[in-house]
Amino acid sequence: MKDEELLAARTDWYAAYLAGDTARMAELEDLSFFVVTDSGIQSRAKQLEGIDAAVRMERWFPAGSFSEDRHLELHEVCEGLVSARGIGRVATPRSANSVVLFTELWKRTDQGWRVLHLHYHEAK
Repeated sequence: MKDEELLAARTDWYAAYLAGDTARMAELEDLSFFVVTDSGIQSRAKQLEGIDAAVRMERWFPAGSFSEDRHLELHEVCEGLVSARGIGRVATPRSANSVVLFTELWKRTDQGWRVLHLHYHEAK
């Protein structure tokens, strides 16, 4: 496992998320990607549609927002499959969002690292 390549893909994915760049997110997300939150399960299609709508309504993250891992652990599940888990947050120029606990599952493909799954919830 080359951590640098995976970390670069994660950084790119989060940057695309915060910028509302759903085209780039779609390139980094597996077709089977889904998100689990306190609100329930969201498919890749619903996630990307929701972000597109928020961007169009100018209700997305403002420029200058960034994600921060306060703690990150990478565990190779098997060759080419890595679990990333930790504690993180998103900060905007106006405020810092809640701290969340997260787990991601990443798969190495011929096109590079692709995220299969994201599960997060607010840290209490």
